[in-house]
Amino acid sequence: MHMWLLVSLSLAASCIALGYYGATVLAGWKFARARKQLPPLPPSLPRVALLKPLHGANQSLSDNLNSFLDVDYPNKQYIFGVSDSRDPACAVLAQVVANHPGMEVRLEVGGLADAANDKVGKLVRMARQARQADILVLSDADIAVQPDYLRRVVAELSSDPRVGVVTSLYRAWPGTQALGAKLEAAYVNTDFLPLALLGSTVGPLSYAFGATIAIKREVLEAVGGFEALKDLLADDFHLGNRAFQCGYGIKLSSELVTIVTNESSLSDFWTHQLRWARTYRSVHRGSVATVLTHGTFWGLVLMATSRFNPMAIEAFGLLLAARYVTAGFMVKTVAQLPLRLRDLIFLPLKDLAGTAIFFASLLGRTVRWGDRRFRVLATGHLKEIQG
Repeated sequence: MHMWLLVSLSLAASCIALGYYGATVLAGWKFARARKQLPPLPPSLPRVALLKPLHGANQSLSDNLNSFLDVDYPNKQYIFGVSDSRDPACAVLAQVVANHPGMEVRLEVGGLADAANDKVGKLVRMARQARQADILVLSDADIAVQPDYLRRVVAELSSDPRVGVVTSLYRAWPGTQALGAKLEAAYVNTDFLPLALLGSTVGPLSYAFGATIAIKREVLEAVGGFEALKDLLADDFHLGNRAFQCGYGIKLSSELVTIVTNESSLSDFWTHQLRWARTYRSVHRGSVATVLTHGTFWGLVLMATSRFNPMAIEAFGLLLAARYVTAGFMVKTVAQLPLRLRDLIFLPLKDLAGTAIFFASLLGRTVRWGDRRFRVLATGHLKEIQG
């Protein structure tokens, strides 16, 4: 009886996964088709402050920072933030700034002593130096952008007075040949991207993604500023969601930004993905149901529980083929990245690791962020675990 239930469950989940793959391809096709030429900027260019918290340095940081200082927009200032002046990111930033004379760049050192979320603590300090800005644009240190990036998000934010926030999806490129970096990039391009696209298609967007958040000053003030987010894990989600609750629209940008993955090991990949999974669970009700979209896992369960029935083997082959087609479509058509078979060869391994991470995320509420450990409370707030 129990085996029959498992066969029925795995068969139903396999069908759901196939439907999910088809729905994400449709959402991705609509997104790719909707990419238009650069929208017009308003006659009077708003003052923009680009805020970028930094922590540590890796081999891609210089390229990432260069891409931001190369953006084509005249009325802007850059404000970077570090917790400590000894942070190695400071030296990288100094070299990049030296190669861009005439840029308005400021480095803020320190955050808020009582902020559990160190990134937000730095944003509070940075925002205080951007009092003349009409728009604040936030982005993570591992993000790289195209030269027209800022023009596009500012134009999209200014095109409708009802829109208070513009946020961007992101694609990933492995910064090293390490397996952890490749798995992380595969996760972003073939798991996060389709899920986020589908979520933004089925209803109004009510939250933001941390890769890029462009927010009007009056909207930031209406939600209580960054101070209101200082103890929350999913600060990007809550920033957008609070703007939405205040009656402002959240717009998904047609601009895809690029994240460069640098996880050096499977352990790094696991730790980062476990934190992401618990972050996602803390803000999305019903997130447990996402396991039903794990086609590779359910195909294997179906084969095992049916004692490798030939029809179950064929079903697994169909699931795997659909998974590869969907992944290839996302990488090439949506993310507009080179489709390299050697990067997709790890897809089943990544899928099964993702399923294991999903189940592991249900077994606790602790996350590791840098060298600090936190417990994620039911409200989404962070409580640091000492010792």
